[in-house]
Amino acid sequence: MINSTNFKLIYDLFDNVIIFTREEEVVFKGYALRQLLNEIKLNIDPHSFDKNNLTEPAKLLKESIQKVNSTLTPLTFKFPGLNEEFILFPLIDHHDVNLILTKKEKILQITRIEHELKERVKELHCLYKVSQELEITRPLNESFEKCIKHVQEGFQFPDETLVNFKIGNKSFGDKQEDSKKESGFISSEINVNGKQYGEIKVVLKTQAGFLDEEQKMIDEIANKFARAIEESEKTINLEKQQKILLAKNEALLKITDECNKRRAKLRTFFSAITDKIVVIDREFNIILSNKDEIGDAGKCYNKLFGLDERCEKCPAVKTFETSGNIAFEREAGDKYLLLRSYPIFDEEASVDRVLEVCHDITIQKRMEAQLLQSYKLASLGKLVAGVAHEINNPNTFILGNLKIIQEAFQDIFPILEDHYSNNKDLKIARLNYEVFKDNISTLVDDMINGANRTKKIVGDLRNFAKKDDGSLTDEVDLNYIIKNNLTLTRKHVKKFAELEVELGDYIPTFIGNSNKLEQVLLNLVMNASEAMENGNGIIKIKTNYDEKRNEVILAVEDNGSGMDENTLKNIFDPFFTTKRNKGGTGLGLSITYGIIKDHDGKIEVESKIGIGTKFLIRIPVKHKV
Repeated sequence: MINSTNFKLIYDLFDNVIIFTREEEVVFKGYALRQLLNEIKLNIDPHSFDKNNLTEPAKLLKESIQKVNSTLTPLTFKFPGLNEEFILFPLIDHHDVNLILTKKEKILQITRIEHELKERVKELHCLYKVSQELEITRPLNESFEKCIKHVQEGFQFPDETLVNFKIGNKSFGDKQEDSKKESGFISSEINVNGKQYGEIKVVLKTQAGFLDEEQKMIDEIANKFARAIEESEKTINLEKQQKILLAKNEALLKITDECNKRRAKLRTFFSAITDKIVVIDREFNIILSNKDEIGDAGKCYNKLFGLDERCEKCPAVKTFETSGNIAFEREAGDKYLLLRSYPIFDEEASVDRVLEVCHDITIQKRMEAQLLQSYKLASLGKLVAGVAHEINNPNTFILGNLKIIQEAFQDIFPILEDHYSNNKDLKIARLNYEVFKDNISTLVDDMINGANRTKKIVGDLRNFAKKDDGSLTDEVDLNYIIKNNLTLTRKHVKKFAELEVELGDYIPTFIGNSNKLEQVLLNLVMNASEAMENGNGIIKIKTNYDEKRNEVILAVEDNGSGMDENTLKNIFDPFFTTKRNKGGTGLGLSITYGIIKDHDGKIEVESKIGIGTKFLIRIPVKHKV
């Protein structure tokens, strides 16, 4: 319902206003102002300024009207006898101009009201914007960040206002000094569920001070933030509860499927382990394994070792008895295995299951055997050197004595011829003299040749067993090595193939290790001979010099069985061999590869099944500095 009280401000305004035209005619006069002017004998009527004898107040008013008419700017003045200040200002409406007289106090009051209304509008606009930001579906931190500007604009001096929200462990907005100066600082706590969750702090850089309404505004904003946080936490809690309920529901519905998935994950994990792993019960039944070929059923001794009864030395038996970790080594066919067993305890702390790990240690065992073989070879080398020395001494005596005997027979035969001419029945060593004469020289020559051959073999043995410090300090003549180091292998090679040696001319010497390169030649020739499937093999050894690349080239080629791609990929790996059943160690080519690398050389191999194999070695020519 509309009544007069709703328009009290308007009534009061018009009650204190007098309106003149530019021609000094009174258009409107308010009762309160008219009564006030009457106190100083200033009667306002349509003909107030027509009289010749004007009072002082009337003259002042007339002059003021004329002045404002001419300047169209407000004018402030006082009437004699009154304490109030009055203001006369033009009111321009399009091209029509009127003049308004009122008390200055009323104008200031209206201005204050206008300013306050604008501030209230700003505050309402601020609260509206903050509410809008908080209602948008997005993370609250983003909303708080966007609210900073809206809150700043809600204050009467936005450019001089610093706004900061401290919410939880985060801070938003302007960085503020810890300034709690008079009229320079206001704040409001953000309380969520009865506890302080944060604070809104506003600092004014000037000393103008804050309005009471501005404190109320940030209090309201703090309440809005608190409600938003409460709603967010409720939403989060509800979402969490919903997720928990959904998760529980899914867990109840899919528990069997989950168990299968976990079992599959466990199996994947186990399957990635190269060792064979089984879990068995007290009856040696397999409950779980990591290999498809073993499965999750059957007896462990049958699935692991193909036995029909329990193993004689079973680590699981000891583990069931002692509740401890047990380890045994055992041989299974051509493999060596390390068996370990670990107890699995039930809720009563007794062992009801055992985890067995079957680790293949064949390579380690073979490495141990190879190491032992290396020790044996080292001992053999010492033995060979000793035997060669022991053989060489008596052989030297034999060779020397045979030469004396040979010379002696040359002196004795003329005497024997003379004696034989008178004694035709002469016999020497139960042989007729003619037979003796025809054969003794040949026998002595054969013995001398045999002794020289023995000397050569002993020399080769001593060279083979000679200690090598591994240094690359020899002046190596590759052709010389080939000429003088095939004696030991010729007899062996002849069983399988013929040797064809083609040594290049002008092969330069280079710095290297003669003994090691002899070993390379020996390894390649022995391997080539053993690759022959019949006695018609040919092994070709060639040397050459590549002048452009400054490299000495050694080629060893055979027409043996050849190698497939898989063998070619692995021939230089330690302990890889295709002749293990013939006593092969798998070290020869690995050692060869290492020696060539030590000489900064390269070794290449070409092979085809049924055609043969060719090793090509290139060694750079280096000289002593």
